Parts: sequence; C-alpha cells; structure tokens
Amino acid sequence: MGISILELVLQRLKEERFTADVAYPGQKYPRITETVATVHIEKVNRADLTVTVEVNILSPAALGGTACEIEALRATEALRWSGAVCVQNGCSYDGVSQVYVVSILATFTCVTEDDDLVLGPGFQVYINDALQRFSIGFTAQEKLDREALYAMGQTAPVGISLGSGLWEVTLEELIPIGSPENVEPNGAFEIRVVTDVLTECYYHCRWTSVRRELTSQGLRKIRTGIAMEREVL
Repeated sequence: MGISILELVLQRLKEERFTADVAYPGQKYPRITETVATVHIEKVNRADLTVTVEVNILSPAALGGTACEIEALRATEALRWSGAVCVQNGCSYDGVSQVYVVSILATFTCVTEDDDLVLGPGFQVYINDALQRFSIGFTAQEKLDREALYAMGQTAPVGISLGSGLWEVTLEELIPIGSPENVEPNGAFEIRVVTDVLTECYYHCRWTSVRRELTSQGLRKIRTGIAMEREVL
C-alpha cells in the first residue's frame, strides 16, 4: 500500500512546521491568525500518470506579503525534495479574508491503487543528488567471486574460496512522452534508494547498458550497471 498524494503533501508540510490541512474540510474554516497551508488536488492526468496538488500558503495581512512569499519558498523546497515538480506563483492579497496568498502547483508521478491516488512505486531513487522521478523499479544482485580450492595431489576440489563481490544494479523508468530525461553523470556515481524504512546507498557505480523501449505508456528506460559497494543506512 502506498501513501496518498494528499497525505504525503500534508506530512511534508507538517515536518517543515507548517500548520496544514485540506483546503475543503467540510466545515467553516477558522480565522487565519498565523501562516498556514491548505492542500487540494488541482488536476489528475491518467495519461502520463501525474497528479498536480495546489498548496496555498496564507499569511495574515499584518505579517506582510514578503513573509508569505518566504514561507512559500520553504514549502516549495520541501515539496521539490519530495519528488514534485513545483511552480510557485506570485503573491496576491485577499481583501475579504485579509490574508496574503501564494499558490504552489506541485506535480507528482503517481499510480492508482484501490481507486485512490498514491505515490508510486513506494520508493525514491537518486543518482548523486538528482531525483529520478519516473523510477518504477530497482533491483540489486550481489555477484560473488568463487574459486575451487585443491589440495596438493588431489584432482577433486576440497573447498571453495569466496572472494570479493560486485553489485549488479538495474534501474527501470517509465518516462511520459515529451518529459525531459535526467542528464547522465560523468564518470562514476552514487545511487541512493530511499524508502520510509531504510536507505540503500551504492557507491562507485557505472552503467554497462541502457535499453530504451517506446510503449503506449511512454518511454521505458532500463539501465543496468555495477556498483563496487553497498551500504544500508
């Protein structure tokens, strides 16, 4: 089970110490006395598996528009690091509610699960510090060097020597047609796979093959390579 888009956005905002809630809670909204964030789904595009969430940052008039803009920048950065492509709009003033408002449009790659919108595939992959936001699969297989051991004068092996190993890694992406691809790193790189439970880091990586396949859903890109070392954080 994945985490819903709204749950993720609210969680990230609260982690950044925002008072945050859904934009249409089904009850009278309280008077704004501090900077708050409201969240709702702006649009869903099932063709390219994306959902856009609008986050409104609201600040009381007494704090001024600049304060609202600065807080919106904090929210935008938090959502960007959560895998969203963000567009922050300009600041406006609502004379009726007497608040300044900055709208942020945050677009996530998603899947459907039990008729709900959830982040897929339940993990995030970074190459160096660049999020691979269209990742749908990652595998790692350890390749160990083994060599038969022989005793002097014996033709049958008496044991096996276990040498150092490498990790064979595969990253699979499904990139919507027309979406930009990440720039490939020069030389060796690091891969970081992040989940809610743990983070796996692969060091001194290099790609050995790249497969590109055009499908009705988009460009399926499969990169295979080797990593010299693995660490679990």
